[in-house]
Amino acid sequence: MNSESAELINVTALAKALAAHLQSSLREVVSAKRLMNVDEAAEYCGLTRDSFRKKVVRDRVPKVRLDKCWRFDKADLDVWIDEHKEQIARELDD
Repeated sequence: MNSESAELINVTALAKALAAHLQSSLREVVSAKRLMNVDEAAEYCGLTRDSFRKKVVRDRVPKVRLDKCWRFDKADLDVWIDEHKEQIARELDD
């Protein structure tokens, strides 16, 4: 094998690997949900289900009511987390 052939890239294999990676990334973006249930939202916030649920009941966390169920908007949770970072960190230390 000469040095010229050793430097060649298998373009077909590279293209297939790139296509698979892009497809996987797009699937993740499409499957990312905007609204979460209580368990998902609690995990997203880094709190236990019980701790998160208490905050919800006391109207301390923004929520959406859909079909008699609470749902939590990811954008609202991001704002809430930013506003309560120190409080959440203290609770996690306890």
